[in-house]
Amino acid sequence: MRRLRSTFIAPTLGLIALGSLSVLSAQTLVESALATVNTGMRNYGLISFGNATFTNYGDTWGPLAVEGNLTLSGSGSIAQQPGKFGLTSDPTLYVGGQLNLSSDAKLESGYASTPNITGSWSWDGTQKRLTGSNGMLSTSNTSDPLGAVDPRTNAGPSNWNWLNLKTSFENASATLAAATSTGTISISGQNLVFSANGQTSGVVVFTLDMAKFNGTLYDADGNGSWDQNNERVSNVSFNISDDVNYVVNVINANGKTIFDGINFNSGTNTDQLLWNITPDANPGIDSVSLGGGARFYGSVLAVDINLSNSGNVAPEGQLVTNNYTHSNAELHFESYSPIGATGFTPVPEPGSWGVSAIGVAFLTMAQRRRRRSSTPPTSVEIA
Repeated sequence: MRRLRSTFIAPTLGLIALGSLSVLSAQTLVESALATVNTGMRNYGLISFGNATFTNYGDTWGPLAVEGNLTLSGSGSIAQQPGKFGLTSDPTLYVGGQLNLSSDAKLESGYASTPNITGSWSWDGTQKRLTGSNGMLSTSNTSDPLGAVDPRTNAGPSNWNWLNLKTSFENASATLAAATSTGTISISGQNLVFSANGQTSGVVVFTLDMAKFNGTLYDADGNGSWDQNNERVSNVSFNISDDVNYVVNVINANGKTIFDGINFNSGTNTDQLLWNITPDANPGIDSVSLGGGARFYGSVLAVDINLSNSGNVAPEGQLVTNNYTHSNAELHFESYSPIGATGFTPVPEPGSWGVSAIGVAFLTMAQRRRRRSSTPPTSVEIA
């Protein structure tokens, strides 16, 4: 391919950028968004940008990071399965607001950081317990040296900024929501089947429209009416190749339970599955619940959603939410591990380096005008 002369580039810069953006959208932006989510989640089972409440929860397998207040009602353990999430230098319990306890909680691994809690708390360094008026946080079971330190004096995660982190997640969510659906959702028997249509690499994107559900009935013909053509759904299944990452964009979900009364008790390659739940067109903050019988597989990106689990459902993946409410089940942990996520970088064809660079520049400028901070939309910087 011959080089473009500068006299040609200048008047056609916009057209070149648009063409480049189209290529980038298909080949790079979705993958970069997955990399942003993967890196931003770190090893936290829950990142909540509002408050989080746990009632009769038993255990959380992974670490918790809550920007607002964390309420623990009933006895339970936190960060109970370090073999699943892997210990790092970050605290396994990080609370930016108040810690409210109605009973005793145990931190099983790592250490706690609660720098802003107030009230009548006392620290017993010998017993390794932080005691308040209504409950106690014990760190006696962890071997981390910082577990023997008053959580009120421990630092938070390294290079952590709540606002920048939220912005990066929101940008990633918007990128995924705008991606063209390449997978299909159909009914076979009473199974709701997600199919990649033979795709064996890259990212498959689905759109799950919750407006098509009325309990366990699914508007299979999409005509918007509950008639004889509606199908009853009993189970959920995925027909996805091992080498494919997959994203389910969930829309029109405000006030609804995903898979209400529908079994979702098995999964395939669910460490490569991300549910991207976005608010309705005219939201305050939407409220969405995770159903599925006893398990909900895959990680969930619901940064502007008040999320909850339904009944005794145990979410299996990592969660990013606004507020989070959890009850009557353990919060399990499966690391979100999309294939190649740490290596997702734009690699244009040799002849298109110039147009891709122009496209990136235009995209960056456009994104920055819409942003609340200066973090690039495909960046994972959170400092």
